Amino acid sequence: RRLAEDDWTGMESEEENKKDDEEMDIDTVKKLPKRYANQLMLSEWLIDVPSDLGQEWIVVVCPVGKRALIVASKGSTSAYTKSGYCVNRFSSLLPGGNRRNSTAKDYTILDCIYSEVNQTYYVLDVMCWRGHPFYDCQTDFRFYWMHSKLPEEEGLGEKTKLNPFKFVGLKNFPCTPKSLCDVLSMDFPFEVTKPLSLLP
Repeated sequence: RRLAEDDWTGMESEEENKKDDEEMDIDTVKKLPKRYANQLMLSEWLIDVPSDLGQEWIVVVCPVGKRALIVASKGSTSAYTKSGYCVNRFSSLLPGGNRRNSTAKDYTILDCIYSEVNQTYYVLDVMCWRGHPFYDCQTDFRFYWMHSKLPEEEGLGEKTKLNPFKFVGLKNFPCTPKSLCDVLSMDFPFEVTKPLSLLP
């Protein structure tokens, strides 16, 4: 909720207490807090093949692009880098993302990959939707929610004045050998990164 509302009341005193506890012999330069940093899921290399790969894992084919934390709240949509820098503000048709459809309760937080070539935010995961957090939900439920709710928002997959960037959910597939072979032979409307993303 703090991410969506940009409300960090009370957090300053906690940070000051931490600083008081630390004794430093060097002069420090005061940096702005990066409250939007480290919010995205990080990827790791899969070194060993898990025994439950075909049953419990999902593959997501990702486009070439930059990861972005999308926060739609208070009638505006903001895009942040992995390190927490705001790189763009715009209106969108996401819940809470423009002044026409924004209410105090509506905010949306998405984990996306931005393709500059296609002017599209490809949605990798849903973190919050219309003020409902999904952080503690199972991956398959979040993907189900994403693929059922994104199409319900009319015009979200189109580039318009109110929605200058398209928002498209990335498809996911089971990690069975047959499914992986099928996925590798598919054509996608974007340049695919390698390797593919696997999620438990």
